[in-house]
Amino acid sequence: MRLLVFQHSVLDHPGIMRDFMRADGTSWDAIDWHENPSRPTLDDYDALIVMGGPQQANEEDQHPWLAAEKALIREAALRRHLPVLGICLGAQLLADAAGGRVARMTEPEIGLLDVALTEAGIEDPLFAGLPETVKTLQWHLHAIDELPPNGRHLARSPRCEFQAFRVGRAAYGLQFHLEMTAEMVRDTRAFPDYVAALEAGRGAGALERLAAETQRNAETLGRSARGIYDNFVALVRADPGGPA
Repeated sequence: MRLLVFQHSVLDHPGIMRDFMRADGTSWDAIDWHENPSRPTLDDYDALIVMGGPQQANEEDQHPWLAAEKALIREAALRRHLPVLGICLGAQLLADAAGGRVARMTEPEIGLLDVALTEAGIEDPLFAGLPETVKTLQWHLHAIDELPPNGRHLARSPRCEFQAFRVGRAAYGLQFHLEMTAEMVRDTRAFPDYVAALEAGRGAGALERLAAETQRNAETLGRSARGIYDNFVALVRADPGGPA
């Protein structure tokens, strides 16, 4: 099995999923659109993972490559029917590419927060074996406020209705971060806007407190991440590139 990973900065990598891929022998290649905005090919890949990033889904004027990336996500999810896993910005790009809508939130959603599965989410194979309420790490200023046509609503939080969704056979968007470790939380100091949003709500030193909280909950977060990753890989292995 071979995965293609879209990144949007050097810091927004697959995180803990790198350990999972190493353990199960999964091959993967990363394309950083911010550093190398040339259109890659989807050929020879069984699935696509789209990571988060400091950009916003509607910033084509600042990052013209976003239009090409969304076109490729659309091709993967809706034409080739490849399994897709979009995380945070990746989920928003998938929603936008498939005909949904993303908008700035009135208040950012940042921190370790519970996400509740919908009835459709409880039944969806991506969340098989997970509890109906999942502790997650959130860090986003924008959110999906309208699902793509025929999108299935899989999870919500009090502040963000569309925490998880599916379009087509196996294209998933997760607004939350399943990949982030305490070290990755600390690395976000490179994004001043995100740190400012965190400190605006939680005061000075909030970044280190969030990193410490992430470390304290590492076992719980890692167990959920492993479950979602394993379920996604099972979907890829069961029918890579099959019809919707």
